Amino acid sequence: MIDPRFQEVLEFIDERDGDGAPSVRAKIAIKIQAYAQDVDDQRKELATIEEEIGVLQATVDALTASLEEQSNRKADLVTEAQDAAVRAAMSGSGAGSAGLRKKAQATRDRITEFSKDYESEANRLAQSKITLASKALAVIDQRGIIVRRLNTMSSLAERAGVEFGVELTAPSIQSQPLRQRRRPQSAPRGIVRRSRRVMVRRRKAS
Repeated sequence: MIDPRFQEVLEFIDERDGDGAPSVRAKIAIKIQAYAQDVDDQRKELATIEEEIGVLQATVDALTASLEEQSNRKADLVTEAQDAAVRAAMSGSGAGSAGLRKKAQATRDRITEFSKDYESEANRLAQSKITLASKALAVIDQRGIIVRRLNTMSSLAERAGVEFGVELTAPSIQSQPLRQRRRPQSAPRGIVRRSRRVMVRRRKAS
């Protein structure tokens, strides 16, 4: 959506000069319109990136919680396997000892598979964090682009105001009566009166 601050300038986008070409005001308005469209596109892209960041952040949070839980579970399995191995060693060579050793081995196998899953999840978390950081930088860049575009539009609008002054809101020259287009006559010069010289004649003595 076009910023309402620039609507006044955009009203001159169809203005033509005496030769039918776009006037200077129209050229400025065309530039502002192009920048405004670019700003609108950049804002849409920014919204998309921010939405992706929201999804990535949720993924990172979920993976972080899952890995923490898995880490705690792995620690419990390691303790369970160690206990089973110790009891198997202490029980001698009977059937109970064989059962404990089998249980310890099964726990170690679970730990191995658990470690593979944990490593896979950890790699996924690391990649998600990298992508999230990249998206965050993209948001900063995108906002910077938008600010620069808006500053350029403001400069163009300011240039129009400085260049045309009251004409920015005045009607086009084509719509003004001919008598209003004439240049104003210069003020009459003041009349300078010269002082008159007074001649004094002296009579000769007789």
